[in-house]
Amino acid sequence: MSENSSIKDILYSKINAIGQETIHKLLLEKKYSELFELTYTKALQSIHTKIEEVEKMGILAESLTHYLFTEMLIPSQRKISYENIELDMIIPNLVELKKNPDNSILIFFVKSSNNNIIKQRIQAVKKIQEVDKNIWVISKDKINISQKVYKIEKESFSRFLDNIQNFTELKNMNKLNIFKSKI
Repeated sequence: MSENSSIKDILYSKINAIGQETIHKLLLEKKYSELFELTYTKALQSIHTKIEEVEKMGILAESLTHYLFTEMLIPSQRKISYENIELDMIIPNLVELKKNPDNSILIFFVKSSNNNIIKQRIQAVKKIQEVDKNIWVISKDKINISQKVYKIEKESFSRFLDNIQNFTELKNMNKLNIFKSKI
């Protein structure tokens, strides 16, 4: 079993223990900090892998984001390769990004503590998304760069979810503005 799979399995076991009803209630009430504590923080405490802490945290944050975007009906494309560049996540999709970069966000999850690798990845994604404010970086640590940076901690991650929801509403991407299932 790969490290990614075991991390996702642990996250989903925490999600299942909480239950969809509770998760949807927290999402509807925009209690993202509480949701982060119940899912991410508890999952992180249960993960015992030999990979670097920053990689573990990045994988977990990416997995949680993917799950939450699905539940919040936020349109996204995940884990795609374009022009030989690996992209973690695009809001709403690659077609829109190529057509109108102002209407798209490229999300990069930091999985390395090597600043040179981080800067190289950012330079690579800037070839695809030239609008700096629409490159959002999710990181264990504060990084001093021109792109938006959200730390993997409850307040910052809550701001990230709030900002992504506001962005999709502003751009009319989430026309239904409901969650996957009713409470």
